[in-house]
Amino acid sequence: MTEEQLQRARMRAAHVLETETGFRSGHRTRALPGEPRPVYDPDRTTVTERRRVKVAGLAVLDRQEAVLLGLAHMSERTSERLVATSGNSLVVACADGRWTRRSPGRTSITEEIREAIFAVRQECLQRSRISMRARHRLMHQYVRETYPGFPPEKIPGYFTLRNVWREWFGPDGARQHYVRSADAARDASARVVVHRPGQVVALDTTPLPVKVRESVFGDAVTVMFTLAVDLYTHSIVAFRLTPVADTAVDIAMLLRDVMMPLPMRAGWGEEMEWPYPGVPASLVADFAGHKVAALPFFAPETVTTDHGSAYRNHHVVEAERVLGCNILPAHTAAHGQVRRRARVRRGQQPAAGTPSRLHRRRRRRPRRRS
Repeated sequence: MTEEQLQRARMRAAHVLETETGFRSGHRTRALPGEPRPVYDPDRTTVTERRRVKVAGLAVLDRQEAVLLGLAHMSERTSERLVATSGNSLVVACADGRWTRRSPGRTSITEEIREAIFAVRQECLQRSRISMRARHRLMHQYVRETYPGFPPEKIPGYFTLRNVWREWFGPDGARQHYVRSADAARDASARVVVHRPGQVVALDTTPLPVKVRESVFGDAVTVMFTLAVDLYTHSIVAFRLTPVADTAVDIAMLLRDVMMPLPMRAGWGEEMEWPYPGVPASLVADFAGHKVAALPFFAPETVTTDHGSAYRNHHVVEAERVLGCNILPAHTAAHGQVRRRARVRRGQQPAAGTPSRLHRRRRRRPRRRS
């Protein structure tokens, strides 16, 4: 700031200090001649009264003088705001924002450090909760491995990383699975327009309504039916039947079935062969090494799942990342609403005339007479 701008900011800060303390210097020991004035005496007036007097006194100032000093729009709320945001320097808080240059941000956060921070956060989402010290060590390790010639003294310290982490990703007090769900919901909030086959594949598992025997004389067991559906063509691209319950291995094998062509089996007629126009059956057969059945196969770009344990397994998530798939878990708002309603119902008072369980239990106990 120039000397004139600094003088105007100091003048504005003096008025604010007079309303807060009764003295333009801010303290009784540095009182100017004639201070405190009766209307600003801290022993006789409150802060609210002094603010009202200051606003009334500035209202009678000459308009041009008030604009020159930056006091034309001084109000009670402005005085409160300046005191609250002053921090270490009230003069800086009272300065016009157009006088100072815009902050360049954190100069220590270069492109390499930014990449390291996001890489560490992405790794922390898939593991248990760790401290900020551990994240700082992981950032150092990532920078050393990715950029061997990067100067170690250029890597930000612990406190800088902590402040940047809070600014970019918010407070870090939630559990890890809540953080992962919020991060996935943030990525999935944008609308996805499906315009080609293989762009979005939906995975889901449901129990079959019939029992299945593993052998002729075996016991009937429940079978889980896992299905992969292409959202563009609405066609089934893969399915699996798993006895008792599905596991992460079954989901990974289902993704393999989506990407690999299905071979023709003995007894299947010509109507079961590859019929898709635009891709010759001979080309697909040469690629696969065998005759291919009429089941589409491709590398999915996006995979939508629910929040089942088999889909959230870290092995499945890692397999999807290796394949280059975007993972979009379903939203959990409906489950949260159901749980909240259940809590309200459990906390409701019993209706009039309906004794509670505790009251009924007490009624069964006869009183002991002395």
